[in-house]
Amino acid sequence: MVLLDRSTLMVVFAVMSLTMLVLFYFDTYRESRASFAAWWCGAVASFFVGASLYFLGEVQDVAWTPGVGNGVMVFGAGCVWAGTRSLADRRVTPWLLGIPAAAAVAVDVTVRYSDNARIGSIVLLALMGSAIGLASVELWRERAHSWPLVRSLAIATAVCAFYYLSRMAGLAVLGPADPLFQKVFGTGVTLLMAMILLVVVSSSITSLSYAQRTENLRELAYRDGLTGLLNRGEFMRQAQHRLRTNLAAGVDTAIVMADLDRFKGINDRFGHDAGDGVIRAFAEACRLTVRSMDLVGRYGGEEFVLLLDGVDAAEGVRIAGRINAALAEHNPLPNGTDAPTASFGVVDAHDRATGLPRLLRDADRALYQAKSAGRNRAVIGLALAGNQAP
Repeated sequence: MVLLDRSTLMVVFAVMSLTMLVLFYFDTYRESRASFAAWWCGAVASFFVGASLYFLGEVQDVAWTPGVGNGVMVFGAGCVWAGTRSLADRRVTPWLLGIPAAAAVAVDVTVRYSDNARIGSIVLLALMGSAIGLASVELWRERAHSWPLVRSLAIATAVCAFYYLSRMAGLAVLGPADPLFQKVFGTGVTLLMAMILLVVVSSSITSLSYAQRTENLRELAYRDGLTGLLNRGEFMRQAQHRLRTNLAAGVDTAIVMADLDRFKGINDRFGHDAGDGVIRAFAEACRLTVRSMDLVGRYGGEEFVLLLDGVDAAEGVRIAGRINAALAEHNPLPNGTDAPTASFGVVDAHDRATGLPRLLRDADRALYQAKSAGRNRAVIGLALAGNQAP
């Protein structure tokens, strides 16, 4: 059996880290530009630099490299934790990662030439194990969301954290020369654990990046590019399903058609960029006014459509008024220009035999009545067509 010495193992780990970094950067990070991928690039780069510093310390006997290597490795473990937090869009404060890294360097420099030199290694293992353990905790918190994608990563980080913390305890209790410690926690086993972490995390992050890109493409397929609202086809698909569900459950549903008033005049006077700004502003007014459970789509041009859950036509009129108020409050046109407005046609679905196409036609007819009555108002269609609100 061929046993590799410590220096050779360091070289193997450094080369593997560099290879992973290059492949991951060009194949994954440059494609996604995701924050979690950037953090993982930072982690792998740190592991490569740390291994290189350890190698210099072993071969060239450079006094300062082991301590700095400890700090760099702790920083890399912190990057793993930061990457897992960013997966769930949780806040990361980058400069905080420098505190444990600086502490690892300071402790190693302080005790390296004393009788308690192993304290530096104990602190290194404690900080790395804690950071990777916290990364595992962050991933386990995602069980209800993206668990199939992060499961292997969560398990790998948990195992590595347990190993590093166990190695810390073994080093403190048994000492580095103890045969049992060398057998269970020797350099070869420790570097093997680090290599496993490299492979599993790189594979998992690549899968997550691919899933994110796929989701982004899916978003593009059913979202309107200018407003971010549902496009017409996706609104129709979701609204059909929602309407059937609400009718079966006896839940009120209001369908609202909206059209920006005098939109052609806005384009002619201020240009198409201003017109696009008004369209985006109306979409934002809808987002600020309706609930997340409601459906809002761009029906075409300056026309929009809404499905409001648990809302009758009268409440739909009040919501339309609030949308116009929000649009006026965030007027995107030049100062001194009247705020844009919209007209609305509102119907409610109280008849099980009434399908979505019929409701849309009735709402569109009510919208035309609102335009004819002077614009900047909502009109209720069907039997209640005589009721309107400015």
